[in-house]
Amino acid sequence: MKLPKLPLTLALTASLCTLNAMAATTGTLTFAGVVNAGTCNLIAGDVNRTITLPPVKVSDFDTADSAGEHDFELAADCDSDVKNVIFLFAGTPSTDNPALFANTGTSAGTALGLSSGQALPANGTPVQRSRTIATSNKKAVVPLKAAYHKTGKAITHGTLASAVTVSITYN
Repeated sequence: MKLPKLPLTLALTASLCTLNAMAATTGTLTFAGVVNAGTCNLIAGDVNRTITLPPVKVSDFDTADSAGEHDFELAADCDSDVKNVIFLFAGTPSTDNPALFANTGTSAGTALGLSSGQALPANGTPVQRSRTIATSNKKAVVPLKAAYHKTGKAITHGTLASAVTVSITYN
């Protein structure tokens, strides 16, 4: 009986290839990673923002300690696992009334008063100068009021300019 040469050659070649595949080595893959807590950031429009108070007159202070109150909000966008955002306010206290933020403008006898439910004193402790806001829909919004305040000196016409820094922490 005569065997065909081509199928026999292919069978022998295939068996030789199988022997080489048995010489493979094994290895171990190790994986490492980190799961970080979520973050929060002030919304873009609140990072460097100018709050314009309405114009007032010197006579507006004849029977009131403040005038020109203006409502506004600050907001932070957060990841879904962040539950609370702490907004901390800081600035230079007025030399005439340290509970108020200093006026670097030209109006004498005035300073900035800032509040959120109650006063945020420029010379207060960090607890007094902060507000903790629970997040809702991945956002924390703190309602604020700003106003011109008497410092105790005679008020003159001019400008009010005051800088307050806000920083946030979250958990």
